[in-house]
Amino acid sequence: MVEPIEVLRILLVSYSFVLAVVLLDRKFSIGIWKELLISSVLSLIQLILIGFVILFFLKLKHPIYNFIFVLFFYFNASLIALKRFNLPLPKYRAFLVIFFSISTLSSLTLFLLYFGGVLHLKATSLIPLAGIVTAAGMRSLSLSFKYYSTRLQDLEDIILGMAALGAPNFEIFKFIFRQLIDDVTTPVRDMFRSVGIVHIPGVMVGLLLAGAFPLKAALVQFAVLSTMVFQFTFTPTLALFLLVLSFGVKIPNRS
Repeated sequence: MVEPIEVLRILLVSYSFVLAVVLLDRKFSIGIWKELLISSVLSLIQLILIGFVILFFLKLKHPIYNFIFVLFFYFNASLIALKRFNLPLPKYRAFLVIFFSISTLSSLTLFLLYFGGVLHLKATSLIPLAGIVTAAGMRSLSLSFKYYSTRLQDLEDIILGMAALGAPNFEIFKFIFRQLIDDVTTPVRDMFRSVGIVHIPGVMVGLLLAGAFPLKAALVQFAVLSTMVFQFTFTPTLALFLLVLSFGVKIPNRS
């Protein structure tokens, strides 16, 4: 049982970091402090609740419940990514594309991890890895929607010129996508380069503390990092391709 004084101390230290960002935001009028405060409270509540839920699923010891939990991941990740979607398209249709992209590529990734022996169907293995994989797809979509909208606005004259010359939507999409995917994958490529030198990933540390052989811990961690590169590349590729294929290239209004 955690002592109340320990809980308060951890919360005080944690929120000191959040409040530092809020103060900087207020000083320079960045405009993210409200979202940050609300998200910090919600994330804390979610983490506490998810801890009890995971314990509940661990006691059930049945794979079908684990898969239901993974679908819950997909649904929530799609909702969060949808909040970053600001193209002039119907939200419910965009949600279907986002959900399809996240669920399809995340499921494919988890299947390959299972095939390679990295993933097992037990809750202790499936739920953490599904969370990592799904979150990577969600973050990649959030970044891609932001960069895609910016590129469309910045290159509006060129895009209209290409359309006037008869260029199909897919050719216009390829023109924008080359630069966009470079921006989206920068964080995960930096992580790939810095692993073991700048930081030691948590999965590897957890395996080492559990008594795993260093080679196996390193291979499992490398597999996880590889899946993140895959997710950051192919999830936005599939989602944006389906959006362009279904609705064409839509330039957002300038605010």
